[in-house]
Amino acid sequence: MKYLYQDSVELPVERDFILDLTDLLKLTVAVYPLENGIISANKEIESERRARDQKVARLEAFESDIGMQLDEMITDDATDEVRICKDVTHDACTSCADQQRAKIESDFDASFNDLTGKIDYNSEEMRKILSRFLEFGVYDTSQRYSLASTDGGALRGEFEAEVGGLSFAYELEFKEPVLVKQLVGVFSIPIPERAGIFRKEDVLKMRDISNHRLVGVEYTDEHTIAEFKDRKGEKAVRIEMQHDTNNYSIVYGDAEPINLTKDESILKEIDSAEVTYLMQEVISCVRDAEKRRGSMLKAMAFDGVDVIEESIIFDSLKVVFAKYGKIASECIAHGAAKDELVIKIESDSGARSEKYMPISTIESCLSEIGEKGVELAGVFGLESLK
Repeated sequence: MKYLYQDSVELPVERDFILDLTDLLKLTVAVYPLENGIISANKEIESERRARDQKVARLEAFESDIGMQLDEMITDDATDEVRICKDVTHDACTSCADQQRAKIESDFDASFNDLTGKIDYNSEEMRKILSRFLEFGVYDTSQRYSLASTDGGALRGEFEAEVGGLSFAYELEFKEPVLVKQLVGVFSIPIPERAGIFRKEDVLKMRDISNHRLVGVEYTDEHTIAEFKDRKGEKAVRIEMQHDTNNYSIVYGDAEPINLTKDESILKEIDSAEVTYLMQEVISCVRDAEKRRGSMLKAMAFDGVDVIEESIIFDSLKVVFAKYGKIASECIAHGAAKDELVIKIESDSGARSEKYMPISTIESCLSEIGEKGVELAGVFGLESLK
């Protein structure tokens, strides 16, 4: 797929911008009441805590006053009967105060549990909503995938991204092991071996690694490292490719690994186009959400502060809206209409279709969330689009 402005200039992102913008607006409207609920619940907890502390302080002051008054009323020459009455009165006051303290704490705990339950529920709902969007919907991030398999099983690991102070991390788990042949079909590499019955000579043999499993991937903005092993977990092949040049290295073996690409006689037998294609398919596989059993957002922070716990989602969303606003502005500049955003989508067959979003739709969505919507509209540059 190719994604183009209306005048056929390619978008700076290989994404359906209109769909992503639609999802961003839905997300923003959805998390607004959830975050407000968390803020309200936290304020109520603090209010309840202050009220509890005040009640306990007053109760303790009352108990202390009773004790002092009893001491003043009952002098040293008081009769035994009077002293007994004093002790009984003091014990009764202490017992009653203890009961009331327990009731105050019990009432606070019940309210606290209800409110923290609401906070936990809203936080989890927000994570679900954000999880469906962040990995692919936040543009221009610095990314890292770090995945591995145990005993040749399915890949699992982490995805991390950062842009403009916003950072987030996922735990990823894939559905099933990935074989080389599932990525590119037949794939072989030249391996130096000793051959011959009477006279041993060094020869190159093409080793078919089509049945090797992908057991480890590290993907960053600069490079991809992929490791493959056979079913026994042996005969490892490690390929590292630089993204800007497609330069690569191939290392074969575990105990005594051989860098195949350092030997010119071996290197000339390697099909560079096939290696590049394999690594591109590794990247596509890692980024394919359909191949995953699970994808869980485990952290989201802005300037190092937890976004959900500290209720600062809208601060972090400003980073995203600013990125989207720049593309929206380019949509207007490259388009015929001034009241809507238009992109073209070109399929692999060459067929083209158009998608659009009226600017009024953006304005309507952001107006639903009041002051925070006004702030987001500002960083998006909504006024300049009208």
